[in-house]
Amino acid sequence: MRLVSAGLTDVGCVRKHNEDSMRMEPELGLFVVADGLGGHAAGEVASQIVVDRVTQFVQQTIEKDRTWPLEYDVTLNYDGNRLKVALLLSDQAIVEDIRKNPERETMGSTVVACLIQGSRATLAHVGDSRAYILDPEGIRQITKDHSWVAEQVTHGILTPAEARVHPFRNVITQALGNGGELDVSVQEFELQKMDRLLLCSDGLSGMVTDSEIWSITMAEKSLENSVSLLIAKARENGGEDNITAVLIGFSSDEDGPSV
Repeated sequence: MRLVSAGLTDVGCVRKHNEDSMRMEPELGLFVVADGLGGHAAGEVASQIVVDRVTQFVQQTIEKDRTWPLEYDVTLNYDGNRLKVALLLSDQAIVEDIRKNPERETMGSTVVACLIQGSRATLAHVGDSRAYILDPEGIRQITKDHSWVAEQVTHGILTPAEARVHPFRNVITQALGNGGELDVSVQEFELQKMDRLLLCSDGLSGMVTDSEIWSITMAEKSLENSVSLLIAKARENGGEDNITAVLIGFSSDEDGPSV
């Protein structure tokens, strides 16, 4: 099986400019979605710093015999450490950019990033950019939002349905560039042949229900068509934020291209 992917980003129907950034590097097995924060304070700069810094560090750590720039987490595998440190370095880079450009003091970014080696995937995220696994049986959100409403759902104060429409649903509790201590969430899992892995900003997940995401994705063999239709659905449903989606799957040689 070979890895195939497709991704798109769109300004949406309300915002004047796009603060999302994405990166697909199939040769590295790396896929990143970053959602910039800050509006006039250059959220697009923050998200671009993130995708650039993550890609750079992953490239630098292909070979394991190198000096590690931050503490190595022995509870994680090598790829888990690569992603965790890449996100921490991205956080530092945003903070340093703000120091040089005080007018950007409120900028930051959420991020979801994945490294895939064979069928093994390692995922890291900060904020409310999400990852889902979709297969013929259904859809499963595999990231837990770092957000106020997600915490309320965990404590049984809100239901998932209430959280989806709550006025505080966009309040996040973790972001790169905030200058505080980061708790990067990292997980490892196996991808199956029929799985599709979706990375997205909240401009998609906030506008398109899980069932709509699953129906659209499963109805299309082409990942490229699926991503285009997901973006179109988010716009159709209001497009209140920038929209980014990266879809990853497997294709056997006899299947031909599925992008």
